[in-house]
Amino acid sequence: MQFLADAMLGKLARWLRIIGHDTAYDPSLDDGAMIFKAKSESRVLVTRDLELSQRARREGVESTLIISHLLAQELEEMLPLLGIGRAGSRCPLCNTALTEADRAMQIEKAPGNARLWLCPSCGKTYWHGSHWKGIRTTLESLGLSDANDLT
Repeated sequence: MQFLADAMLGKLARWLRIIGHDTAYDPSLDDGAMIFKAKSESRVLVTRDLELSQRARREGVESTLIISHLLAQELEEMLPLLGIGRAGSRCPLCNTALTEADRAMQIEKAPGNARLWLCPSCGKTYWHGSHWKGIRTTLESLGLSDANDLT
């Protein structure tokens, strides 16, 4: 399932990407453009705007309304739609699928024995650093992943 998050849900969009879900996010889009994009790309519109959600549904676009303003609760509200993703498989910044770095880059740039993943679109490099423990704890607390899925 693919998502389109509105301008109020940028942090949620990044987290959906972290857990492996294709999530478009463009805070410059107005309501009409968001509905058009969601419809043309078969995306579920994720919004806090009740009017936008209702309008999208009237126009045949699946929409989910997020009530909470806390990330963990936003993710909980998304649980019925999420299914199984693969944690760490999408760039949190640009939504492109990540690729594992080749052996030479792993040796050259990896801190310690960390595995590296690259974003072929924006060039950002990712690895499971100290921040990953917090990500892992959040995902496990929501039942979105277990420790074996996060390596």
